[in-house]
Amino acid sequence: MPLVSISPVIILITGRGTTASVAVIGSIVVLFPALASALFGLGRASRESLDLVRVYGGGSAMALRKVAVPGALPSLFAAARVSVPGAVTGALLAEWLSTGKGIGGSIQKFSAAARFDDLWASVAIITAITLLLYNLVQLLENVVLARMGMTQQQT
Repeated sequence: MPLVSISPVIILITGRGTTASVAVIGSIVVLFPALASALFGLGRASRESLDLVRVYGGGSAMALRKVAVPGALPSLFAAARVSVPGAVTGALLAEWLSTGKGIGGSIQKFSAAARFDDLWASVAIITAITLLLYNLVQLLENVVLARMGMTQQQT
């Protein structure tokens, strides 16, 4: 379901002008894609590796910690990369529809007042922040996966 169509319902439930609506909309945008990607990554754990942990006396928690989570790291980082732009978009939408404050509310005001320089400056700032956050997640992924010896082989 598109976020634009469900946002008014969320705003009615949480109240107009509250930061709760911003938090709920941001959570919905981030939670479902991240959860699906994380579950996919955790489900790809090697059965042989899980069996090996159990044979050596490890329980489910140890199998999760030693096999499933490290194997799911690429999926978890992919979920984080997808969630960054989604969270920014969800926050902007909530600011626009619910609070009327923040950059989302300012964009609406700039558009109505024909202040196009301010409008495009806001869009440029949002784009720069989103790209910065995305690249920070990518950098963190590269560092963590290289440390774990999980970098992609270059041919």
